[in-house]
Amino acid sequence: GGRRMSTARCYLDPVRNRQNLHIETQALTEGLVLDGKRCTGVRYSVAGEVREARAGRAVVVSAGAFNSPQLLELSGIGQPERLRNLGIEVRHELPGVGENLRDHYVPRTRWLVGKKGITFNDRGRGLGLAHQALRYALFRQGMLAMTGAPIRAFVCSREGLEAPDLMLGWIPMLTEPSPRGPRISRQSGLTLYAHAMRPESKGQVHITVADARRPPAINFNFLSSPPDAELTVRAVRIARAIMTAPAMTPFQVSEVAPGGDRTTDDEILDWVKKAAETTYHPVGTCKMGSDPMAVVDAQLRVHGIAGLRIADASIMPTLTSGNTNAPSIMIGEKAADMVLNAAT
Repeated sequence: GGRRMSTARCYLDPVRNRQNLHIETQALTEGLVLDGKRCTGVRYSVAGEVREARAGRAVVVSAGAFNSPQLLELSGIGQPERLRNLGIEVRHELPGVGENLRDHYVPRTRWLVGKKGITFNDRGRGLGLAHQALRYALFRQGMLAMTGAPIRAFVCSREGLEAPDLMLGWIPMLTEPSPRGPRISRQSGLTLYAHAMRPESKGQVHITVADARRPPAINFNFLSSPPDAELTVRAVRIARAIMTAPAMTPFQVSEVAPGGDRTTDDEILDWVKKAAETTYHPVGTCKMGSDPMAVVDAQLRVHGIAGLRIADASIMPTLTSGNTNAPSIMIGEKAADMVLNAAT
């Protein structure tokens, strides 16, 4: 208990010594090896040395919502005009590669807590941090054992909905920026994020040069769908209503952001556009389906390319209501079953 389990620990560690498994680290995948309309391997480099791994049956790409479409485009799979403009030979036309990018866009409201000893700003700094470290070392409890947002609420933006459409999450501390990243603030408070669970805004991710070492251009296009903006404002208002409710009076709560002077929808939305950020839930850029913009089919096979599957969050046609870690693991599990079934 008290330790988050990664896929490396839970899936790779138990099988690292298998004779039929080779794990190559510090490697950069540069492209897929194609023989006509069949994928036969992967080209990658280690310390500047270019190598190839050949596949007897299939290649499974699990590079994520940014790098899976990047790899396809570098390999000549994608939108023909875009590829030709970058000097890449078109091997297969798939217009949906890199499109349909979706993510949760989250404003984080900030609140001061006047009552002492409540938040980790009081209990997780100085000697308090030493106490938290000791609690974790001895009992796997306390600040170092908790998730980022240990309290969450799934709420409805209005009456009559069959299911919640907004998510709120409480982080029991305030942080502030520093040269080495966020650090615990000296001020006691908490952070409450609020956002739409199933946003409709869609962006794109595409390469800008024919070089695997250069990151792709990412355009989230947040709030481009009007309902997303409306729901985000509503989520902030609900967060504000909870934090200013009579039950919170003993904690001496006061609003820092967006700030009590921002009361209209337009003022709140203006603050959201300045303050909100990704929750690192990108999906959809190699989406599953049978429509013209789909990249993979129901078996995760890339349309029109034999011997190639994609198994990561990029295949999700829409964004899941909550976090994407567990759904991505499920996709990997399902992909493993599909590969095994195809091999028998």
